Amino acid sequence: MKKFVFEFDSVIRIKEVLEKKVMKEISLIDKEIVQSVQKQKSLVEKKSELHRNINSGSIKVYEYRSAKSHIKILEKEVINYEKKIEELKNRKEQKRIELVQKKKELKIFETLKENKKEEFLFDYNREELKQLNELAINNFIRKEK
Repeated sequence: MKKFVFEFDSVIRIKEVLEKKVMKEISLIDKEIVQSVQKQKSLVEKKSELHRNINSGSIKVYEYRSAKSHIKILEKEVINYEKKIEELKNRKEQKRIELVQKKKELKIFETLKENKKEEFLFDYNREELKQLNELAINNFIRKEK
């Protein structure tokens, strides 16, 4: 039996590699989101700690000014991290859309491969049946003589 060779096997391999690449990019974005969220939480904790110190009343005037300015800086950083997280989520969503598209393309080629393989097997079986019929006819003719 001759072997089935699909003409687009190389395209399928490339599509699979591209799909894996997009999956890896999504996981890296996820990791970056988690890190940004952790940094944002730590900044919020620092900010609340400074608020507690200020409200406790046990700090001096120059420390109070310094703490207030530090709180403003921390608030700006928290806002920046919120923006960064939102941008990362948007990028992640774009990559998910891209991944869905890549999966569709791969599925199309795999379906095409399955259809071509079925055609190949059908043609192969037809040829094999023809050969068997010829052998049977030849054997029948020999017995008749």
